Amino acid sequence: MKYIKYTIIICGYNIEKYIETAVESVLKQDYHNYEIIIVNDGSTDKTLEKIKKYEKDNIVIINNDINKGLGASRNIAVKVAKGDYILYLDGDDTMYDEHTLSKIDEIVQRDEADITFFGVQYIGGDNKVHLSNAENSTKIARLTCDMFFGVPSKCWKKEFLKKNNITFIEDIYYEDMIYSVKSTILSEKLSYGEFPIFNYYKNRPGSIMSTPNIKRCTDMYKMLAYMFELYEITPKKYQKYVLSFIKNETMNLPMRVDAILKSIENKTNAPILPKRNYKLIE
Repeated sequence: MKYIKYTIIICGYNIEKYIETAVESVLKQDYHNYEIIIVNDGSTDKTLEKIKKYEKDNIVIINNDINKGLGASRNIAVKVAKGDYILYLDGDDTMYDEHTLSKIDEIVQRDEADITFFGVQYIGGDNKVHLSNAENSTKIARLTCDMFFGVPSKCWKKEFLKKNNITFIEDIYYEDMIYSVKSTILSEKLSYGEFPIFNYYKNRPGSIMSTPNIKRCTDMYKMLAYMFELYEITPKKYQKYVLSFIKNETMNLPMRVDAILKSIENKTNAPILPKRNYKLIE
């Protein structure tokens, strides 16, 4: 069996307009030791039809008969992944450019870290680039406040994930936050690359994060409950940083919930909430 270094997991639900662009952004890479696993999560549009044409030796198509959610779809893909490292790419986003995988591999080959942090290019709004660096990529910095909780901004060693039973919480918003924090707590070696690896298209109409609903509000409180559980498994020397994040998030929660409730009432898209930039609370 051919050795595969990277598994790139792309999940999508009713994104027939975007999924081909996401897949093509991987296929044009100038680094080729990878496989792609595309999960069609019970789409009712032509998403499955769009991705079927890509199925071949290094591209696996998984079709969920029903919509299981992003966390469940990613967990399914990881179980069959053959790569040593996992990269996640949402089906309505794209890899940054054709050199992205080559640049990722340079850092991964050098450091072989459990988690390697990278940057993200926002498309829409302010079009800012958020980069990982030596200061914001330490365990303390990421536990105090991860600069970007989304899992597509990171490269994950599969052996580390399996050893620590790190999976996505299913049927919940903010699954990336729990996944990222738990991984950081349990990690032994972290690294970073000071460049963006994907383009994040903000508030695309119909996207998960642009759609306001009550579940988004209730899941904020569920996320906090999971954070308390993570606090219990955190080594003592790092507990104050996790606790600080919980305190900051608790104080920030009413504003976030109120914004979503107002968007439901006014029948508008969910607002783009302020980026978390929490400082340590002693």
